[in-house]
Amino acid sequence: MAISSESLGVTKYQLYCVLAASISSLNYGWNYGVTNLPGDVITKCAAERQHTILGLPSCLPTSDATWGLIIGAFPIGALAGAISCTHFANAYGRKAVLMYSNVLSILGGLLFGVAVNAPMLLVARLLVGMAQGCANGTFTNYVAEISTPRARNTLGSVIQFSTCIGTMLSQLLALGLTVPPLWRVLFATTGFISIINMSLLVACVESPKWLVSKDRIDEARDVLQRLRKSADCTEEFKALVDTVRAEMGPNAYTATIYDVVRGKTPDNLRHQLLIAVLGMAFQQLSGISGVSFFSTKLFNSITEVPTHYSTKPTLAQILTGMVSTVGSLAALAGIAMAGYFGRRTLLIFSHMAMAISSILISVGSVKGYNILAIAMVFVFYCVYIVGAGSIPWVFPAEMTPIYAVSAISAVSGSIAYASVFAIGMAFAPLMDILKGYTFLLFAATNLAASLLFFFLLPETKDKRVTEMIRIHSVGVHNVMKRKYRSELYSEKDKESL
Repeated sequence: MAISSESLGVTKYQLYCVLAASISSLNYGWNYGVTNLPGDVITKCAAERQHTILGLPSCLPTSDATWGLIIGAFPIGALAGAISCTHFANAYGRKAVLMYSNVLSILGGLLFGVAVNAPMLLVARLLVGMAQGCANGTFTNYVAEISTPRARNTLGSVIQFSTCIGTMLSQLLALGLTVPPLWRVLFATTGFISIINMSLLVACVESPKWLVSKDRIDEARDVLQRLRKSADCTEEFKALVDTVRAEMGPNAYTATIYDVVRGKTPDNLRHQLLIAVLGMAFQQLSGISGVSFFSTKLFNSITEVPTHYSTKPTLAQILTGMVSTVGSLAALAGIAMAGYFGRRTLLIFSHMAMAISSILISVGSVKGYNILAIAMVFVFYCVYIVGAGSIPWVFPAEMTPIYAVSAISAVSGSIAYASVFAIGMAFAPLMDILKGYTFLLFAATNLAASLLFFFLLPETKDKRVTEMIRIHSVGVHNVMKRKYRSELYSEKDKESL
């Protein structure tokens, strides 16, 4: 007798679809970290005097402010992508958006390769940002919609693992590709990654939940069976159809960004929206963007290594590469931890640990305890990855009706990318003004995040989305009150959900 599909963990084909789609997150990580090392080579011609190579300039002299805008163009593009793709994900499907957003990255990669001035670099960064902003929010919804509750605990963390791998690869390869004209190859690689992504996505299925929402019932049944291998999908499919029809309503209502922000939805989703927005805002206010974008500058300030150009990697550059490598290992550990600990526990732990690490980074920097400061940067990065790095991305899909998932994902994603831009622009000036005390600001924001999530964040591990919607679609509330604590529901009550 076949086992029920609802009791399944991760199947091979389900894993393939998630890993193929996660290449978009790897590409996000690549573009997130690629600007860290080659800045002076590009903008200050630090490697050698400007000349032409195959008709293209070896470097593109520009001011620090302009380079900051080029770096910041990526999250601004991602913000635009997150907002604009809401309609396309609902109208044309999750797989279609994941597939065709890569076209923008390919165009951006080509523009990187032939750029002759700073504005061309800026436009290229905007294009790849739009592609990754469009894909990232769609990816988290796709994972939640093709996974069983048990599998979702583990697969939900793949986005951060892929992002870390992308960041690690960009920074390690940058150690040998910062010289002219190889920095062009380094930046243009985003287009090659997108081609791989498109090739792998061809063999993936569309979200069965989206197919049901479009009344493509037979296709949805076949897709779900393929994802669940030989398990019996009868009960799961019936629950899926009933849930989608109940959520969508007779007129197939789909919420817009305006609807969810103004609270004009059939269910009261203000709590879900608040959690999604706070999760993304505190993700960046934790200080991680400063560490990611300016880790070389940060390590130079700690180690007091001269910042002049050298053909050999400096200690600061080596440490930057090591941080991203250790972070990738932490992301792998985070996937295992997500399947064991609850999301609530991991997120609160992550922010508390970052607060402590931030304090110790400042102590080490101010007192001259370089080893302490460097070690705490590594700890900060690792604890961010296992919790705050991945968990906020999955909130909308785990707590929100299908008619509002894309809209809330777009809002929270926009907050994330706007925060990346703001922190990225502000971090270097803050370091110049506050120097070793900079991370005390982030200690305060992380402590605030821990406190807010303790009272606002419910546990979603192993919970059905329908259960979370029923319990928490009541406006903003304190989840520590007895009636909102899921573990207090009786088994009989849970079975009826």
